[in-house]
Amino acid sequence: MGLPTLAIINFTTTLPDNDVLEAIHAVNRQITENFIPIWGYGRTLMPFVPSFDAADPNELAEERVPADSVIYLVNESSVPGALGFHDLNMGDVPFGFVFVLDPNDWTTTLSHEVLELILDPTANVLVPGPDPRDRRNTVLHTYEACDAVERISYSIGAVDVSDFVTPSYFTLGEAAGSKNDFLGVGVPSFGATRGSHLAFLDLATGRFEQILGQHMPAQARMVAKIETHDHPKPERPSEETLARMASAMPLAARRGGGAAAPPLRGITRTARYREAAERVAGMMHAPQG
Repeated sequence: MGLPTLAIINFTTTLPDNDVLEAIHAVNRQITENFIPIWGYGRTLMPFVPSFDAADPNELAEERVPADSVIYLVNESSVPGALGFHDLNMGDVPFGFVFVLDPNDWTTTLSHEVLELILDPTANVLVPGPDPRDRRNTVLHTYEACDAVERISYSIGAVDVSDFVTPSYFTLGEAAGSKNDFLGVGVPSFGATRGSHLAFLDLATGRFEQILGQHMPAQARMVAKIETHDHPKPERPSEETLARMASAMPLAARRGGGAAAPPLRGITRTARYREAAERVAGMMHAPQG
């Protein structure tokens, strides 16, 4: 029995199809050679070419994608602070977007989103663990494969791919002989490397929180390893950047009638977690009957 399939659709105007095929080959190798031996499951990436011109709004059409999930490569970001995201669509099909803001630096984001879609295809798993602000408290961490080490990457052939955590990362303590990420850079359980981030639901307040990792491991050899594999992320789009992008579009395009489509409205797992936090807070403060 084969693995579930994940279609990669190139809607950009900057990426040659050969570059996309090379990235697909590298991430498929990462899944089969690195990820599956550690996590036990995966997906097979496949290219899919739509039958219409996505740049022409007059040709846009619904088209069935022959895969179990899909990730779209697009030029413009629709989510502040994000280089990509994944979630479930209205039909409960896993999908994601990679925002190709730099055509020379996007494959780590593709690898990141693919591995996270594999690990949590329903985009709703939370794991109890210590609060990174006060480890005496317990919070619910998002079940993300790459966020905690998102600035760490390595190469497969000529393609950069993202480091990822192991099951040990989601367990308390640091067992001898185990490592919490594929490259073994020393990220602590329920922690993050500097510049990478954590997201969790604070049960005490009912709020969804995100914080940046700031601390390097104490061991000098781990610091050197992190510095070797550190991958500065491209500039992430802010609310102001997206507003400027939208205002720079021709009026006809913003109304849906020009040569460029308006930016997508991102419905991300972050928004879903925030909604879950609000529901938890509501239950916690609801009057008892």
